[in-house]
Amino acid sequence: MRFFTQCLLFMLLPLAVAFATPAAATQGTTPTAATPDTRASLTVLNVYPNPSRGQITVQLNQKATGDYKLRLSNIIGQELRTIALKPELTSAGLPVDLSDFRAGMYFYSLLVDGKVVTTKRLVLQN
Repeated sequence: MRFFTQCLLFMLLPLAVAFATPAAATQGTTPTAATPDTRASLTVLNVYPNPSRGQITVQLNQKATGDYKLRLSNIIGQELRTIALKPELTSAGLPVDLSDFRAGMYFYSLLVDGKVVTTKRLVLQN
């Protein structure tokens, strides 16, 4: 029963965060400059295919400058790999080999100037 509860939490927690974010964004603030927070909200990160068999493509669509990194973690939060992203090189898609990872669920986070902007799930079926 405990395992079922933990699995349910891992599945529902991202949904709760996703539904809570738009309400916080409608506080009536209007971004006036490209600060790191507004720059991060304009960033589009795509990781596909998901689920994957070990080969993924990372696509980052962003025009502004900054230090972008993709951090891959296991389900208990251990950082497994960090990949530096350059928007001018990853807009077409950057292939990443994860065939050395075991099958299971992982999390990938986009870091902008050292701060986590977004975190999503990745399922590997190696």
